[in-house]
This record gives sequence, structure tokens and C-alpha cells, in this order.
Amino acid sequence: MKILNGNYIKLGDAVAEAVMTQASVRVAPHDFYKYPARFTPLFPQEVIKHFSKVGDTVIDPFCGSGTSLVEAVSHGRNGVGFDISSLATFLSRAKTTPLSQHDVNELSEWLTMMECLSPSCSLPPPCAEREYYQTNAPTSSVNFFDAVIEQTLYLSNERQRKFIRMMLLAVGQWALDCKTFEPGWSELKDYFLSYSKESIARYYAFITQVSKDLEIPRCKLTARRRIINRSCEESGIDKRIPKAWLPAKLVVTSPPYPGVHVLYHRWQVKGRRETPLPFWLAATRDGAGESYYSMGPRSQPQLNTYFTRLEASFKAVRKLLAHDALVFQLVAFSKPKWQLPLYLEKMSQAGFKELMPACGLSYLSKDGRIWRNVPGRRWYASNQKRTAANQEVLLIHTPKGNLPDLI
Repeated sequence: MKILNGNYIKLGDAVAEAVMTQASVRVAPHDFYKYPARFTPLFPQEVIKHFSKVGDTVIDPFCGSGTSLVEAVSHGRNGVGFDISSLATFLSRAKTTPLSQHDVNELSEWLTMMECLSPSCSLPPPCAEREYYQTNAPTSSVNFFDAVIEQTLYLSNERQRKFIRMMLLAVGQWALDCKTFEPGWSELKDYFLSYSKESIARYYAFITQVSKDLEIPRCKLTARRRIINRSCEESGIDKRIPKAWLPAKLVVTSPPYPGVHVLYHRWQVKGRRETPLPFWLAATRDGAGESYYSMGPRSQPQLNTYFTRLEASFKAVRKLLAHDALVFQLVAFSKPKWQLPLYLEKMSQAGFKELMPACGLSYLSKDGRIWRNVPGRRWYASNQKRTAANQEVLLIHTPKGNLPDLI
């Protein structure tokens, strides 16, 4: 894949198709939880295959639920992810932690035992912390989740308990997020049992195939990733990335979208009431508002906080990159006419040069970039009509002054 005239990068149809795809995400473990504003795994998969080699390091500075990291590890790369949200890093770690055959057997036995779970089971005593995290969540659902969590104490290791908590997140999202109905105990239990049994089998098959393809034991896969719960503005000074992994060759990410209302940290229950219940189910901590997770308040007319933090983030990330590294991003804007030029200006100030995609004309918009319509995404700002935020653009950058001749 060549850089052409220092300003264009040859993508190839496979990468362009991956950007444009409207296919639903139905592949384990990517479909275990619908993290807000996630991208299809086909996008990082094709970028990683075409623009990195086995053994290279792939960074996602806004890793969310770990789509890029799963693809990096499963294709023999080292995956490094940063996210300010403890819910995001919980999901990323859970999706990249292999289950052993013993884990599968024990989880299957435990799920069989859970068929006897009933509303009469003892629940933990009330406390102020629990009350905060369960704000606005229906009592019947809360009682079910608490009962299941109590029973995870009978599992033999934390790896198994975290997998079950990930299943509870999936069940809670199905039952509560943006829903107007409230399922009863029996509906919750039936869905939890069937979904968990199916997901365990699918995930074990996935991780076993990855292990076979890479010719390494399943248990060694976690050594291929570092998932760090901190702002990527501090990524350049983080000491948890092995020195042998740096400098990294590739960044694949989707940062918070400027001016777009996306709830990364809450579910919306009946009439848009927000609940921090996901953090409780993940056994992680919250307490921050929306702007904490989206890099700044949407109320600022020029989004000054967002763009200041964006520049700081990519300045920090640049310290981890090789001179010929590539940065691939999918970004949406509430008002792209002025936000996109400012976004590109901040990337330039952070030390990056934009590369325009060279590919079939059918993929390109009038501005020479690839824009895609986003399928099946809940944009909370406008659920019923098309907005600018329903489109994402592919942005490609490389460190300034060090354009590679060959990638």
C-alpha cells in the first residue's frame, strides 16, 4: 500500500468496503454489548490486516468496548487501549480474556444451578452506594441482577465472574436501555440463561480458533493487550506499555463526537430517565457527568474544551508512534461545516498530516473523503429524523514530516 505524492494513501477496495458496510454486528465477542457509537469490527479488521504486520502494536486511544483491541489481538498484533470510562475498560478486558475448558464446564454447571433462582432468594442489604447506582432502575430488574451477582460468589475465579457480569450488562441493555416495557423476573431469567449459554459457546469457539490460528495457548492471549483506564491525554507518559511494543505503527479509533449527544455512561429507562446501573453490573465506579466522557460540554458554542482536549490527546498519542505510523479514525459531527475544519486544524497542531484516500470514485464524496451512513444507531439527540450526526467520515493521518514511501 503506497503513499501517493505525499498526500494520498491507496486504500484498496477491501478497506473502503469495510468503512462503508451496513452489515449488523453479529460476531462474538463484538455483539455481547452494544457500546454507544461503536464501529463494525470489519473496519479495524481490514485496516489492521492491510496497514500493519504480525507483531506490530495497534493503539486505540478511545477504546470503548474494545472492538479494535479484539481485532488486533486476534490477528497477532499487540493491542493497547485507553479509555477514561471504567465501564469501557471493563468490557474491553472481558472481551479479550480467554475462557478455558474448565471455565466453560464450571459456568455451564453454574447456569444449570441458576435455573432454580427465584424472587425468594436472599438479596444483599441496602446501602447508599447501591441506591445511587440503581437510581431510576426498575425494582424487579434490580432485584434480579442483585440475586445473580450474589450467586457469582460460587464461581471459582474472577475471570468467570467478570464474564457473567458482562452477560448481565447485555441482559440489562436488552431489558432496559431505551425500552418502554419492563420485563418480569421470569423473562429476565430466561433471557439471561439462554443468552449466557449461547455466548459462552460462541466465545469459547472464537477464542479457540484465534489460539489455533496464532499457534499460541489461549491463556497467552491476554499478554498481547494492555487496557488502561485513564485519559489518553496522559497516554504518552504511561509506563504500562512494554517498551518492546513501541513505537506503534497503527492507530484505529473512533473518538467522542464533537457536539453529538451520546450517552456513554448511562442507560435511559422509560421516558429517558437515566440510570448509572451499567457501572454497578460491571463492579466499576462512576460519578461523572456526560461531558467527562465526551471530552467537553455540548453547551459551549465553539466546543473549546472538546477541541483543546482533542489536541492534547493526539499530542500524547504521537509520542507512542513510529515516524511512519498511520492513524485511522471514524468521526461524526453535529455541525460538520465548521467542526470538521477545526478538527483537522487540531490534528495538525498535534503534529499530524492528513492523507486523502485513493480508492474507487464510487466510495468518495465531493470533498474527496469517505463518508458513511451509520446503520441502526441510537442517536439520542434525534431518534426519528436524519441529522448530520448520522454520518461518519473516515480521517487518515500520519506524523508530519515523516511520510513513508511504503507501508
